[in-house]
Amino acid sequence: MASSSRNPLTRLHGVFKKMTWTLFTAWMITSLLNVMFGYDTTSFAGVQSIPSFDKQFGTPSKGGTYALSPSRASFMSSCAFAGKLLGALSAPLPVEWFGHRYILWLGCCIAFLGIIIEATSSTVAQFVVGRNIIYFSVGMVEVTVPMYQAELCPAAMRGTIVGSMQLFNQVGQITAAGVNRAFYQSTKRSGWLVPVCVQLICPFVVVFGLFIVPDAPRWLLSKSRFEDAVKSLERVRPGEDVRAGLCRKEAEAIREALDNKVEKGPWIDLVRGTNLRRTTIVLTLLLLQQFCGQGFVSQYSPRFYKKVGLGAHAFDYNIASATAGWAGCLLGMIASDIVGRRDLLIWGCITFSLFLFLVSGLGLHAHPSPSEARGLVASVVLYIFIFTGLVALPYRFGATHADKTVQNSGSNFVCYCFRSSDCGLEREDGWSRNCYQASLIHVVGAFIVAFCVPYLINAISANIGWLFGGIALFTATWVFFFVPETKNRSLEEMDELFSARIPARKFKHTETVGAAHRVTELENAGLSDVVTEPGKVQEWHDEQLSAKAG
Repeated sequence: MASSSRNPLTRLHGVFKKMTWTLFTAWMITSLLNVMFGYDTTSFAGVQSIPSFDKQFGTPSKGGTYALSPSRASFMSSCAFAGKLLGALSAPLPVEWFGHRYILWLGCCIAFLGIIIEATSSTVAQFVVGRNIIYFSVGMVEVTVPMYQAELCPAAMRGTIVGSMQLFNQVGQITAAGVNRAFYQSTKRSGWLVPVCVQLICPFVVVFGLFIVPDAPRWLLSKSRFEDAVKSLERVRPGEDVRAGLCRKEAEAIREALDNKVEKGPWIDLVRGTNLRRTTIVLTLLLLQQFCGQGFVSQYSPRFYKKVGLGAHAFDYNIASATAGWAGCLLGMIASDIVGRRDLLIWGCITFSLFLFLVSGLGLHAHPSPSEARGLVASVVLYIFIFTGLVALPYRFGATHADKTVQNSGSNFVCYCFRSSDCGLEREDGWSRNCYQASLIHVVGAFIVAFCVPYLINAISANIGWLFGGIALFTATWVFFFVPETKNRSLEEMDELFSARIPARKFKHTETVGAAHRVTELENAGLSDVVTEPGKVQEWHDEQLSAKAG
């Protein structure tokens, strides 16, 4: 047994070797919706500290100024996740019926409505209604975009493309931080109105861009539209693959894999047999992700800087954090397909926990010295750099951890919703339901963090780093024991590996057989560097053949 000898540069070239202009266009257009979500998150974090917003929605304080109380800030931030939850719950069944593109169109139209309601707000209640509607659309597209991207691209670049969601999320955050910086001293209504209205740009572009991208081939095959699926693959695969007839062979292999299990099982199947393992992995990853400090930095960093005596440059620090996050996300997006997901999660969690501990240690004084202030800000920035390099990984696991027998009944909530990617419940129906549950857990976790953080900042200030850092160390330990490596695996392969009950630490060195293996070979066309150790998979495959023969 020997691993691949290719160096990192060769692997990086392999990741993008099968990129085409049509695939690139579909990637960019759908990723703009991630820009919109990232923009809204950071925009609201900064808008809370703009004088005109505080005057409109805050309460008078001593000295004639206005401010949002911790309870009001908590309410306005956390309630939006109710809309996100409903959006995530409502998306999978329409996706199954009408396809990904139509649901993305609908999500854009709903976003337009929410932004208009927000922009015309004069009361807290109306603003919260607008945010809920926007987040309803966010929930819809966060379920749909990763699944669409995962179905469209070859396995070798799936981690990079699906993982880029956070990269584009960071682009939105950088844009929002810059817009907020331009208006941070504004006392006019336009001071908060302009940051809100800038959100209209992304869904406007996507509405028209969706006319030029193809439907997902696996969705077409689920509707018995084989020739359309072949045409879809031919649009997103290189010309040499099309001329060699590989697209038709890939469609045939996918159809064979889908036909292995076409029946839809009940919801209880999510926690039966091997599905229990898959569901547990996705749900736990997404819940722990929310409790590792990201919500504290992305939603309340300007308030935090003010609380520890660094308010004079809070918006500048916010821009620095968002920019570092973009760089970290770009590095993580590429590294996940070179190094793998599992090792990145383990070492990343260990490293950023140290920076969270530094935030607490350096922020103990109410008025930190210049050197302590620089160290505290640097710790936050470095934490963001590492965290955002990892943040998309749970979503990649979500899309490929779903089993087909529990996937197509409109219950695809875990996929990210928990964003579609690497562990696969056996494909269609499990994918759907796994996404449902993951989104539920993810949104509940985000709600808890958004609701509690204002009170925690007010009560314990910088000591909040001890809490989130400890959770990060626990996460690294849990990943080591339970999360498998999914790099360069097709969605069909994940079904085979989980059905064979391969331990998490042996996934990387186990080769699949049958239709699932052919799908990966056709997707990657020689790019896969999975080493051969058939073992239990071959035994399991033989058992399946014997059972069918019997």
